[in-house]
Amino acid sequence: MKAWLIYDRDSAIYNEAYINFYIEEGRKLAIAVKLILIEELEFGVKGNQLFVRYQGEPVSNPDFAICRSIYPLLSRHLEGMGIRVFNNSHVAAICNDKAWTCQYLANTGIRMVDTSFYRNVLGRDALIKASKPTVMKAVDGHGGKQVFLYEPDHRKESSVEKSNSKELDAIVQGIGKSDVVVQPLIGSRHQDLRVYVIGNKIQAAVLRTAKEGFKSNYSLGGEVSLYFLSEQETEIVNTIMDQFDFGLVGIDFIIGDEGELIFNEIEDVVGSRMLYRCSDINIVERYLKFIRKQLVD
Repeated sequence: MKAWLIYDRDSAIYNEAYINFYIEEGRKLAIAVKLILIEELEFGVKGNQLFVRYQGEPVSNPDFAICRSIYPLLSRHLEGMGIRVFNNSHVAAICNDKAWTCQYLANTGIRMVDTSFYRNVLGRDALIKASKPTVMKAVDGHGGKQVFLYEPDHRKESSVEKSNSKELDAIVQGIGKSDVVVQPLIGSRHQDLRVYVIGNKIQAAVLRTAKEGFKSNYSLGGEVSLYFLSEQETEIVNTIMDQFDFGLVGIDFIIGDEGELIFNEIEDVVGSRMLYRCSDINIVERYLKFIRKQLVD
């Protein structure tokens, strides 16, 4: 069995050890995992047919592809050529857009953060109108990046107005060209929970606690520990899983002031460092076994 493991070049350098882990675990399962760099892929339509070339040459289709880069167009293209992609293009498109994710899950009844959607050019005005601490996120942000807290100061002194303006300028610059979601700051514990899911099964949950500030991401210095879901919490996760055909994802919740789970977002290209940090779960082995079963059954 042949598999493509798709990364952009910068991410491949950063995740070299993880890529090698995929290759080694694949070898144990008789799966030949090949690293594919997006920068060396060419794909499109020629003669009314979808095509893919790699490093300038035609390539034979793999049995499946694992896309570890945020590129729903590529995932959809490969699927159009008959290649199974994990996560599939539907998951990739929705879960890499924070606004679309909230919209998609709004009617499920799960508790989620109140969220407003804005085009990029309207983001600054949305913050100016804020009367309480407010979080702004790029809809396509990943790993805790492009997430900003704005705490308005409504005193009328000119120095305060200038300070607010500089803070707004910094946020707008940090967001870049992305559209945004705007949310009230909630959860004074500054904790969140990532639930690792493969297919329709929960693999593990990791509690993250911020050391400072409001971001609890492990990559940003948050403390992590294994967490065991209650029956009620498991039902919340099950409700979300029922809406998708997942491969491997991380479902993220904010921990409310009463310890309740408040849905936040879903990570399509989910990292596993903190899971390996606090457990002996081999998530790569489990994922490859899951994929193999999907293809064989």
